Amino acid sequence: MRHLNNLATFVQVAKYESVTKAANRLYLTQQAVSHQIKKLEEELGIVLFTRANRKIYLTPEGRELLLTAEKHLAALDAEMNKVKRDTGSLFGHISLSCTMELATLLLVPVVESFKKQHPQVSIEIVLQDDGASVDHVVGGKIDIGIVVFSSESRLLEVSALRSEAFVTVASRAFIATHGEITDFSQLLELDIIDYQMDCPSMKTWLGKNNAKLRKRLEVKSASIAANDDRLIKDLLLADLGIANLPRVLVEKELACGDVVEILPAAKSISAGIDMVTMKGRVLPAHVVAFIEHLKKAV
Repeated sequence: MRHLNNLATFVQVAKYESVTKAANRLYLTQQAVSHQIKKLEEELGIVLFTRANRKIYLTPEGRELLLTAEKHLAALDAEMNKVKRDTGSLFGHISLSCTMELATLLLVPVVESFKKQHPQVSIEIVLQDDGASVDHVVGGKIDIGIVVFSSESRLLEVSALRSEAFVTVASRAFIATHGEITDFSQLLELDIIDYQMDCPSMKTWLGKNNAKLRKRLEVKSASIAANDDRLIKDLLLADLGIANLPRVLVEKELACGDVVEILPAAKSISAGIDMVTMKGRVLPAHVVAFIEHLKKAV
């Protein structure tokens, strides 16, 4: 058991790249964590970490041990959880990563229902962009990432969760000021609100409907760029431009007329929401249970 404790502590230090963070996570002192790592290095006869510029880094031997340790500790954890299921709920810790938008759209009701079934499972939600979520899953710092348009990385297991239909819209006041939009070419003269300055969403929509005009959009920059749909919605309602937004986000405004759909006969676009985990990693039973719960809920 002493060896297992030292090994589990090593995994936490490697995961957080910090003795301090690992100590907080394990409810130990920094001295206790450092002592366990030192004892493990002495027992194995290898150096697991190097230190530079007040940071710690895994040695090649440390990386090799991490892969083996995670696999076997996860398998042991899974077996213990199987026993635990017969007498009570699952237990353990789950780390999730996504944007604030996806957290409020998907995670809140899922976490609520999961916690009612498994109150002893602690859940940590880290808010960051899709790129950081993918990097942290690949790096073993996060169990599950929820992202839009995940890259087909050979290091990821990708599962499609759902697809969000988008609608191209403007506020009623914006249309009143600039006139009714009846042709795609008019978009080139109007202010665009998009996720990035190079208008990726509007280019995708325009390319699906008029490839020639899409090329002309290459030289146009967004009037305002924001990487959160809710913020884009607020900017749109402030009469600052046109945008593509998830239809579910503006259903009420469309119904009451505060928001107007532009060229409603045009082909719409959608965004896929994916769940990503590390390929080849043996996930603990409580993480697998959450994944299954998430898939059913969305």
